[in-house]
Amino acid sequence: MENAAAEANDAELAVARADGGRFLPDPVLCITGTMEDPGTILYGRDHLQRISAAGQAEDLSIVQLPVETRCVPIVGGVMVYLPGQRVAP
Repeated sequence: MENAAAEANDAELAVARADGGRFLPDPVLCITGTMEDPGTILYGRDHLQRISAAGQAEDLSIVQLPVETRCVPIVGGVMVYLPGQRVAP
């Protein structure tokens, strides 16, 4: 059963990458703008809530992305599609 799930995850990643996506592993925070003026949180709000509730930081990566970037949650992280790239249906 675990092997089938791993194969399904690998297939999902392959399709998303073929469609122009870039996989970022969790924990990651994807934002537009800058740290001083972050704009919009595209992905990772749940990681911030856990850090806030626990009172301690985890190994959170922060990625600044252009406006109109699309982020699609996927097992273990997020697929990032920069403006102009397609998103798989």
